[in-house]
Amino acid sequence: MSENSTTQSRYIKSYEIRRAYQGGVQYPPAISGVQGASDIPTLYDLLPGYLHMPRAREEELTLERYVDSGGARRGWWVHFPKYIVSLLKAWYGEAATRENDFGFAWLPQLTGNHSHMTTVADMADGKLKGYFVMGENPAVGSMNGALHRKGLRKLDWLVVRDFPLNETAEFWRTAPEIARGEVRTEDIQTEVFFFPAATHTEKDGSFTNTQRMLQWHHKAIEAPGDCRSELWFAYHLGKRLKAMYAGSSLERDRGFQALTWEYPVLGPHAELDTEAVVKEVSGFTVADGKPVPGFTKLADDGSTACGCWIYSGVYAEGVNQAARRKPRSQQTWVAPEWGWAWPANRRLLYNRASADPEGKPWSERKRYVWWDEAQKRWSGYDVPDFVADRPPSYRPSPDARGLAAISGIDPFIMQADGKGWLFAPSGLLDGPLPSHYEPLESVIPNPIYPEQQCNPARDEYPRRDNPYHLPYDDPRFPYVLTTYRLTEHHTAGGMSRWLSWLCELQPEMFCEISRELARERGVENGGWVTIRTARAEIECRALVTDRFKPMRAKGRVVHTIGLPYHWSYVGRVTGDPANELIAMVADPNVSIQESKAFTGNLFAGRLSFGRRAATDGVELRQPEPSREQPRDKPGVQSPLRIPSQEPPR
Repeated sequence: MSENSTTQSRYIKSYEIRRAYQGGVQYPPAISGVQGASDIPTLYDLLPGYLHMPRAREEELTLERYVDSGGARRGWWVHFPKYIVSLLKAWYGEAATRENDFGFAWLPQLTGNHSHMTTVADMADGKLKGYFVMGENPAVGSMNGALHRKGLRKLDWLVVRDFPLNETAEFWRTAPEIARGEVRTEDIQTEVFFFPAATHTEKDGSFTNTQRMLQWHHKAIEAPGDCRSELWFAYHLGKRLKAMYAGSSLERDRGFQALTWEYPVLGPHAELDTEAVVKEVSGFTVADGKPVPGFTKLADDGSTACGCWIYSGVYAEGVNQAARRKPRSQQTWVAPEWGWAWPANRRLLYNRASADPEGKPWSERKRYVWWDEAQKRWSGYDVPDFVADRPPSYRPSPDARGLAAISGIDPFIMQADGKGWLFAPSGLLDGPLPSHYEPLESVIPNPIYPEQQCNPARDEYPRRDNPYHLPYDDPRFPYVLTTYRLTEHHTAGGMSRWLSWLCELQPEMFCEISRELARERGVENGGWVTIRTARAEIECRALVTDRFKPMRAKGRVVHTIGLPYHWSYVGRVTGDPANELIAMVADPNVSIQESKAFTGNLFAGRLSFGRRAATDGVELRQPEPSREQPRDKPGVQSPLRIPSQEPPR
């Protein structure tokens, strides 16, 4: 790659991006489901296959203690040791032995909440030196975009991998606060490196959809210029890190040194052989390197290696099962030979429930799996999700353990008792039963639990650059705001806002309001409006529609303002981004942002000064509320749950 040393010297420039600016190429959206993000995973608190990350403790955390915390004495999770040991063997190879706990001590351990929002808050406070952004665009896609950009300004370095230069890569020169002169580019010390990414047509790989099905795609053309795949980037970065740590004598660096990181490469750019990675993910026997047929053949003695136990079998018999494309006319309607679904190519989880307690289909017309009395096995159109030879008549003894504890009429074998659960005694921070709480910002008090307005276990980020509204009935912000997506654009618009025909179909940021609200605020269809929250203010066009109707709740009329989520200040079409308005607050279980319901205000006309609460030296002043209101019942939370930086207990 060559660095442009003239007007744009703060990022690495490439042929791929130059041709986009010159109009030589239109980027096709490469849309993939998010299922793989939690399977393999990219989540901070999971290891591949939904194995939990080790958590730091005062006492030494051994493999045995880790297994005790994640395994189960009843149900399928009794096999937990096989999955973690096989994973460690895949990562550390010959260095992982029984004597050293298979290298378990080399795994990083969680010391607190390391979710996205916590990372952004720490970044804004100067606690992070560097940040990798690959296939994401948090300056637009995540809440409180100004706070994200504030954090990016505090970094020493930022690495962005994407197709075009997006808002996260361009924060230092095209952000709203730069355009308004509130922040000067020359005052930003962050060094930005941009690495152009190959599209899905320019690399081999697979998509995993929410059906858990892997579908393989083959490279159609070579990636142009400096564009490279994710595997290329990760592999060659890993090679450099291993070289950097090779001479270290520190125990903390043993993991890097032991990491198995030799894969075959192909072509002039040394792109990774993708199927070699699939083979490792699928699993193999250590002695001879032969692929295992599935996760039932994994062992806890170090004789097998597997990068992700739920994907085990995707490379069974040395064949890339995800690349299968048998036509519908040549197989059953379940289509088991089209792609491959985890686990075990099973298309419907817990499919034992499609048969009655005696093992007979509830409906002959819809028969799916059933007990074959002649064969003494479960059979059907799909891979039965049950112990293959367990008859419906089987009943366990009270002291049974592992799979022996699952009776012949209990389909949910991942649960300790084989039952479907409405009550979750553990694992949910706001459980054990679903309950209604209002969002952090609402227009009404909680109609179900008057003394507990919001989720008591929520993650809040109370900061001056992330101000909150009153929990309900805030006179400054009387309307409900909600965000959603449009058919013509994709997520935050980083890909679709470069496509001229999609831009023509949806050319401009707008809000959607009811006819009643339009009359109340003096807004005309197609006219300009300004929308405000305590975080920011934006301008957009108004779409007055019958789709949005006012409703009555707790004795008052409630108006809702709809905000599409796709626009920002980079691309063929631009507009104020909706995420500027949203506060950082997260659900306690998986740290999802609360962007579907919050409060704000709307005014007719272009009244915005473009102010952002998170912009250094610029304060977004709002009228002070006339009163305070509790979000939590006294004693439930005191006063809120701030993500801890201490090791969890």
